[in-house]
Parts: sequence; structure tokens; C-alpha cells
Amino acid sequence: MKNLKANTSDGLILSGQLFESELKENIIINVHGMAGDMYIDAFYPAMEEDYPINGWSFLSGENRGTHVITQFNTTDGNIKNIGDAFEKFEDCIYDIQAWIDKARELGYKRIWLQGHSLGPLKVAYFIDNTKNHGIEGLIWLSPSDMIGLVNSEEDHLDHQICLTQAKEFVANGNGDRLLEHLIFGCYILSANSYINLFGEDSKMNIFNYKGEEGWEIVRDINIPVISFSGTNDDGIMSVIEPHKAMEILKTKLENSPRKKTIVYEGADHGFDGFGNDITKEVLEFINSY
Repeated sequence: MKNLKANTSDGLILSGQLFESELKENIIINVHGMAGDMYIDAFYPAMEEDYPINGWSFLSGENRGTHVITQFNTTDGNIKNIGDAFEKFEDCIYDIQAWIDKARELGYKRIWLQGHSLGPLKVAYFIDNTKNHGIEGLIWLSPSDMIGLVNSEEDHLDHQICLTQAKEFVANGNGDRLLEHLIFGCYILSANSYINLFGEDSKMNIFNYKGEEGWEIVRDINIPVISFSGTNDDGIMSVIEPHKAMEILKTKLENSPRKKTIVYEGADHGFDGFGNDITKEVLEFINSY
């Protein structure tokens, strides 16, 4: 394993870990989910071992949504506090591009992007907003309907409380103030970030499993996609039954030349115990392209 640094074009210095294959041409770059990191997901160990021994390096790196609040060094010698609590969704383009640039700097030619939870939304948004991205394909682990989740029966009341307070804070000039209420029972966000992520003008309405709006980005994807969920995946099941979600997703990927969706019986949102199954499916999919 190698420790890496990557600089974003807006001046953040991100940390990452690279697990190298002997064939240093192929790489999978991972984009973690909401307040996640490059260490804790249950599927990481299998990928850190199985991808490299089968010819694909694995790079897992920070993005500005790492942890709840994270201090990032900047290229001008300062420090910025960002993390999930202060993240702006659209800025994911800077972070993903930084890791792609690092991979190319290291000589990698075939690049696939992998995302988990919020990660697939970021990956899809990046692809849609980046010309000549050169990405060969996408791997989505629990591509979640984030707007659907906050409006679900379970989380709707919390969402209304958070959104109301966020608008109040912003109106009073306190957009960076942390909300006094949690969303999804565990995430604390600043007022500005809450409105950016879950407000009426959010850019995250990408996987709208219960409606027709917001699928434009998915329809435009013209590279291969493999996607995973589980029957106990609470990143999806609070909105819609996971099998149905993956069927809808496959249908909406109308311009993708090759797509596959898989739902594991008993798998949760973090795919605990399913890492080796996922890597096996991914490797078969990408090596047959």
C-alpha cells in the first residue's frame, strides 16, 4: 500500500491509499459516501486484496465530504474546515478530477470510478458535467435516492425540521452554523450544506426511484455500469424495494452499452460480508469489456 496526496484545482490537498497491481495500467478509484472515509467500509479489505491480484489497482481517497468535519491542508499553506457538515455537492467535481489526474500522473490508462451510497451520485454528476473525462466504466454500490430518503415516511419529519431551521439560519446570515437537529438519525450539517444537499434546488435528484424527473443524468451515461444493492439496504429500501430499484435503474441506463444490476439477499447498506462477492462480479464485468 502507498500513501498518496492529490491537489484539487481549487487548492485542497487530499490524502489517499493506493493498493497496486503488478500491471500498472488499470485502476479503480473509489468515492466514499456521506461522512465516510478510505478506511471503514466493510467491503474495502476484499477490494484492497482482490482487485490488485487480478490486475486492477485500487485507489481509495478523501473527498471534501470525508468525516463530519475535516481539516484539509491547502496548497497555499492554509487550512480549511470542510467535511460532510460543510460540503457543497457540486464541488465533488474537483475531488474526483484530482484523483483521476493523480492516476494518470502515475501512468494508469484504464480508469473505472466506483462509488458507494452518496458516491454514485457524485460519480454520475461528475460524468455528466465533465467533457472528455476518459472514464471507461462505473461501479455503483447502493446508488441511493437521497432526496427520496429525506422525504420518506421515516425521515420526512426530521427533514422538515432541518430544512426549516436551515432556511432560518441562512436568512439571518448564519449559513455556516450547524443545525440543532440530525438527519437520518446521525448526520449533522450546516445550514448552507443542508439546503445545498436537500433543498428544493438540490442537484442530487439523480436516482429518483419513485418518479420520472431527475433521470436525465443517468440516461445520458454512455459507458458501462455495474450496480449493487441488498435486500437489507436501508439506503434504498426506505424509498423502494431494492430489486425494483435496480430494475428501474437498469431501464433508465438506456444509453449505456452494457449494464448489470445485482441484489444480494441479506446484504445491508455497507455490504458487510459481501466484499468478495462484489469484487468477483466487478472483475468479471470489467475484464469482459
